[in-house]
Amino acid sequence: MTKKLKIYATIASLFILVSCSIAGTWFYERADSYLADYFKEFANFSNEQKDEIDKVTKNYLDWFTENELPAVRDVLVNLKDINNSNANNLIDETYVVGQELFARSNKYFEKSFIEFFKSLTDLQVSEIKAHFEEIKIEREESRKDQNTYPEEVYENYISGFRRLNIKLTKPQRNYVNENIKGLKNIRADWSAFQEKWVEELIGILEKRNDQDFEMKITAHLRNLESLGDEEFLLKRKNNEQVGIKIISGILANASEKQMKGAKRRIDTYIASIDRILSNRVLD
Repeated sequence: MTKKLKIYATIASLFILVSCSIAGTWFYERADSYLADYFKEFANFSNEQKDEIDKVTKNYLDWFTENELPAVRDVLVNLKDINNSNANNLIDETYVVGQELFARSNKYFEKSFIEFFKSLTDLQVSEIKAHFEEIKIEREESRKDQNTYPEEVYENYISGFRRLNIKLTKPQRNYVNENIKGLKNIRADWSAFQEKWVEELIGILEKRNDQDFEMKITAHLRNLESLGDEEFLLKRKNNEQVGIKIISGILANASEKQMKGAKRRIDTYIASIDRILSNRVLD
């Protein structure tokens, strides 16, 4: 569960930010603690429950390091071979690998979540419900100060390429601006579907002692990955395709200097992963 009502987004953000340099390595090695602290905010859990959260998140970090981090490294190594002619295919492949990676992480947590839910008290379920309400209010307040949807998306792409050590030229910025016109603004729909999902989650948790609880909560957690009606899912798919087009289009037409800069940054990411894996072996 996250501030955006998306249970696994916190997990995703932690490991997308496998990060650059020594700071990234330091952050990664403490990621289980950050994740555990986040989950503990949802209710006033007992010491035993807090210990279980610590155990699950630590085991997850160990599992991810052993099973998924080498796969992340392989993706980065493949991206080092990117050039103007293969950018489209390579970005498509990388996107698919990323989806599969996150799906495996989601699956890893599923059993632990279900067992933990069984230990909740009625008061804790009420506290979780209240916490989600606080998240909703915070999100609505923050959006009052946000830029319009196209402006926000544009800035996200500019900063994203900057993190990849690519400073976009004016024609490239124009390319981004032109293509984001094809995006569908799904903010309101996404919030509405999330709120409905949370409402149903609380209803299931309130009946956690029922015989069919495990079946219902399992199905509900998995439904989060395909949240929304057919129209909404088509809009999401459209936005994914637009995003892939923008990234691959920029890289397919990047200058030699930009490509060299990106590959140097990728080398930094790989070195960070190598330090993490080396430290784990030494431990």
